[in-house]
Amino acid sequence: MNLRIFDTTDDLLAAAARTLLQRVQAGARTIALSGGSTPQPMYAMLGSSPMREQLAEFPITWVVVDERYVPIDDPESNAGMMQRTLFANGISPTHRFLRFRTELNDPAATARAFEDEWRDLGITQLDLILLGIGDDGHTASLFPGTPVLAVEDRIASEVFVPRLDTWRVTITKPVIRAAALRLVLANGTKKKPILEGVRDGADYPIAQATNGVETWWLIDCEAAPD
Repeated sequence: MNLRIFDTTDDLLAAAARTLLQRVQAGARTIALSGGSTPQPMYAMLGSSPMREQLAEFPITWVVVDERYVPIDDPESNAGMMQRTLFANGISPTHRFLRFRTELNDPAATARAFEDEWRDLGITQLDLILLGIGDDGHTASLFPGTPVLAVEDRIASEVFVPRLDTWRVTITKPVIRAAALRLVLANGTKKKPILEGVRDGADYPIAQATNGVETWWLIDCEAAPD
């Protein structure tokens, strides 16, 4: 594991923001972002001066990694959270935003529409994808034991998550694995056993999505494996 350990979550997020900016300056143009509470301050950082202006110098397609099946104005919406943070000061004219259109009210149709828009935008692969980890080892909406883990011929897919009794939509494992670089953010003591499991060969979804492909793990001290 390519671990980069930081003293605090704030240090971790500042480093992740700098890394993203550096990758854009080096040529990354298609960047996928995960939801959750951990990266929100980072997105706010990227959406504010001076980083907003630095990113605006380049054409970027921002892609939502996965989505809870709720309206975009719902507090649980990942795309809505990004609009309130990354795009709080408006989306730059050089940027595009690919999200899951939950307003279609049909998870399968939403996944297909996402795939259609992906192709229309000319995306072939992601240059950078930012991932998180759940306490059960899931990443994106690839939950343990769900059939979406076996999907190999789709860009995006709907998935029902029995543990949460809800539908979600997500980019698929092969899309994550095909990205040029994966950045995994993890903080807190609850993530420590997951990271130890990945290191020791456990078959968590986060491991399936990252094993054998270039992945940088940005974590705080509390999440660091022993």
